[in-house]
Amino acid sequence: LRYLVIGISLLGLSIVLNVVLALKVFGVEVQDSTGTTTSIYAKLPQNIDDSIIWNTEFSGENTTEVDRLWYDTIPWESGIIALRNSEAESMGLPLSQPFPWDGKEKSTYIINGHHILHCVRNIYISIQEYRNHQEQSIFYPHILHCLDSIRLETLCAADDTPRYVPFNGENEKKPGDGQIRKCRDWSKLEKWAQDHDACYRYIEPGNDEISNLERFKFCANDSPYVPIIRGYFGYEDTWLPRKETI
Repeated sequence: LRYLVIGISLLGLSIVLNVVLALKVFGVEVQDSTGTTTSIYAKLPQNIDDSIIWNTEFSGENTTEVDRLWYDTIPWESGIIALRNSEAESMGLPLSQPFPWDGKEKSTYIINGHHILHCVRNIYISIQEYRNHQEQSIFYPHILHCLDSIRLETLCAADDTPRYVPFNGENEKKPGDGQIRKCRDWSKLEKWAQDHDACYRYIEPGNDEISNLERFKFCANDSPYVPIIRGYFGYEDTWLPRKETI
């Protein structure tokens, strides 16, 4: 009987370990004993107290500043990263486009959070062009894709935070404004993206004639890929990526 109990215990432990492994392989968040979830890929704990804010500087009254923020400060390009193939395999990620300057060892991926920022930026641009009676620079199907992406991400996150409703007469308050919720540290995600920099900058937006390789040449000046880029484009030995206009 003792051996049967031990056998059942070991079987149970094996099942638990395999479930945890499966969760990691398939990119499901893991929860620790405090109830904090940690992201699978960049290992970001959801442990930052942050406020729900009804209006930020991105929706302020200074339209010039709002335009600058939406056009110039959304860091979506940094979400295009290069992962070592061995690292991507260990994460359970699908095969992806080879990284141009090290295709045997690395592949190119897009961080989901940065893609969503790219989408909300596109929607803002489209709205502003409509309001200013300008020609739309982003195709309608792309805008629909962005709206649908935000819809799907909202359903996936299934954020169950109950936002408070202000009492009648509290006109200065908005639902949930100032309410604390748990978030991840975006700066740490940016650091993770920087550590896996794919040297990408979306220069000449909308130009379908430009080679996409032109957009993958903005590595750090001390990057080991600089000599490869120089050789491919025929640049002189003094050429440095970060001298280019970004």
